[in-house]
Amino acid sequence: MLRYSIFLSLLICICFDMAATDQMNDAALLQKLDKMIDRREVYQQQVEKEISNLRRTLIYAEDDKQKFDILGDLFIKYRSFRIDTAMIIAKERLQLAENLRDEEIINQGLMNVADVLNKMGKHENALIELSKVKRTEAVLKDTYFYYLYHTIYLSCYNDEIDTSRRHFYRQELKAYKDTLIAISKPDSPSYITNKCGRLGMSGKWDEAIRILNDYYSQCKNDEPDKARMEYLFAELYLGKQDTLRAKHWLTLAAITDIANAKKVYMSLQRLAILLFQEGDIARAYNYISCSLEDVNFGKARYRIVDIAEYLPIIKAANDARIKTDKNKVLFFLLILSVLVITLVAAFFFIRNKNSNLLRVKQSLAEQNRRLQEMTENLTQMNKEIKESNHIKEEYIGLLFNICSEYIYKQENNRKILLKVVNTGSMADLSKMLNNQSSTSEDFKLFINKFDTIFLSIFPDFIESFNTLLKEEERIQIKENELLTPELRIYALIRLGINDNSKIANFLHYSLQTVYNYRMKMRNKAIIPGKDLAAQVQKL
Repeated sequence: MLRYSIFLSLLICICFDMAATDQMNDAALLQKLDKMIDRREVYQQQVEKEISNLRRTLIYAEDDKQKFDILGDLFIKYRSFRIDTAMIIAKERLQLAENLRDEEIINQGLMNVADVLNKMGKHENALIELSKVKRTEAVLKDTYFYYLYHTIYLSCYNDEIDTSRRHFYRQELKAYKDTLIAISKPDSPSYITNKCGRLGMSGKWDEAIRILNDYYSQCKNDEPDKARMEYLFAELYLGKQDTLRAKHWLTLAAITDIANAKKVYMSLQRLAILLFQEGDIARAYNYISCSLEDVNFGKARYRIVDIAEYLPIIKAANDARIKTDKNKVLFFLLILSVLVITLVAAFFFIRNKNSNLLRVKQSLAEQNRRLQEMTENLTQMNKEIKESNHIKEEYIGLLFNICSEYIYKQENNRKILLKVVNTGSMADLSKMLNNQSSTSEDFKLFINKFDTIFLSIFPDFIESFNTLLKEEERIQIKENELLTPELRIYALIRLGINDNSKIANFLHYSLQTVYNYRMKMRNKAIIPGKDLAAQVQKL
């Protein structure tokens, strides 16, 4: 039981897969047909070129018999292309045949006229013309003669409403099919198509399809009866109620008919009806409109009646589809408009938000810049305070040291003076005073200590100061020398003492001397002289 279930499931899957593949193939075929319909003028021009070549050949015909044969080729081209022109050629052939007084070719001319009359929808007149054909031995073996009777009765059967008359025409169809089967070669298209058609009339669809498929698979693409066989496939599948495969073969038949530039054909019209029933309204309307254009071009007026039966229905459905599509388009346009308005509103809202954010960002950036400046200023101030504290520590230490030494020195002098006073010797007092070190030597010692402490705080001062001077004017320190007078003045400026009078008092210089030293350095500077002091304070 389980095996049967698995087998059944696999079979169903295979069937669904095959159906899906067929639908994909049919969709591709329909797309191909759509493109061929758009390019059908190209195929028409090709047939017109072939007709023009035959007409040029007709001019050079040596006799009426050759002309009759060339007109036969032209008739074949026109019989499914332009019915009115085909009638003119058929009558020309008949006239030539009567002039030649050849019974066999007269029969061919009469059959051509009957063929065109049937295509014009004049079935009774076609039968009258066929009745004029002499039943010679050649005629009785001519499949074209029986084909015409078969086709005329088929047209009568399709047009007839009365049941009894339809039954009569059906019986005639069977009889002529049997005759065509009997006189046709077993491997000929006439035999195969009539054999399969006869089986189809008996309800033997599968057998007919098998026979036709075997023959069709061996046919070449240029087979003249290819479209006829494809159309017969569709009729057999329609007899089986298999519209999917019928649509496939009608599509192939329509492709073949359009490739051959036929204007009088049924495949595209029948395909349009099937597509309409499936709900493919747009394509059905396109195909039925194409069929109507081709019928008008081919002057097959009786076909217009068949098309007119479905054209209003398909057109109405297509108009309804267009209206529905317009409503959908309007609806989507409305939705799109709402979306666009929403997007525009959102855009301006976001833009406004972005502007606010940008302003906030710029404000924060400005605040950050200010904070950074404040941080840098604080860092610089801390550095300067640290430097100032260091300077203070060094020079306060120097001051205490000098004061201590001075106090110690004064105490010694006091003791010596006291001793001298106690002894009462003025000569000793004078000698002692002469031996005391002078004030200038004390000042030199003070300056030396100042220079030493300054260079310990700013060890690169001399090199840095020289970078502010022209290369040839830079100060060269002598051996055993710490600072020159000029450097010492600017050392005081680096320590924050910028006033000339204070510098003069500190260094025991005159005010003019300080001014001259500073002016001298300004002239040697590579920067504007007034900026020299400011640059020194940054060293």
